[in-house]
Amino acid sequence: MTKKSRTALLISLAAFFVIALLAVLLFRKKPAGFEPELLNKAGVSGAVLTQFIKVKLFYFSETSDYLQPVYREIEVPEIREELYKKFIALLLAGDSGHITPVPDGVQLRGAYYLDSKEMLVLDFNELLGSSFPGGTTAELEFIYFLVDNLCYNFGEIKKVKFLIGGNESKTLAGHIDLEKPFFPNFDWLKGE
Repeated sequence: MTKKSRTALLISLAAFFVIALLAVLLFRKKPAGFEPELLNKAGVSGAVLTQFIKVKLFYFSETSDYLQPVYREIEVPEIREELYKKFIALLLAGDSGHITPVPDGVQLRGAYYLDSKEMLVLDFNELLGSSFPGGTTAELEFIYFLVDNLCYNFGEIKKVKFLIGGNESKTLAGHIDLEKPFFPNFDWLKGE
């Protein structure tokens, strides 16, 4: 093998490894979403079968920079949007020993799933815009607290859009643009 052909071979191998490394980095698998476990429980009379799912809720804590997991069960309603509303109500109710980054009095007015866009639209009452404490960190914590929890537990939801009082809002408290939907950032989830 000549020196010229050896150099060409080494350059080809180096280029191959660089391309392979880039492909691995660009197309690495995102964490698999938690698939809620379907649980069947008999109703009061024993004749009615009620379905529940086990969900994994993530909350902030004083001792960690990550969202901490907590498991709960939710009864499955007939309408999918009602399941999302129940999940968000459970999430906003909080968990003792954990932090829920949502101002007091903020309530969900509606949740609308747009199948063609794989997007959930959340409509909160006006208190979200008027009573939010402000600051970029607080806004990001609120947004990703909801987005990551929803996208992790419900694989059909790929992004979340926020409305305040039924209207689009430019920002939450002056820092983060709310006009576009948010995709999950699972880096906030502990051990995922």
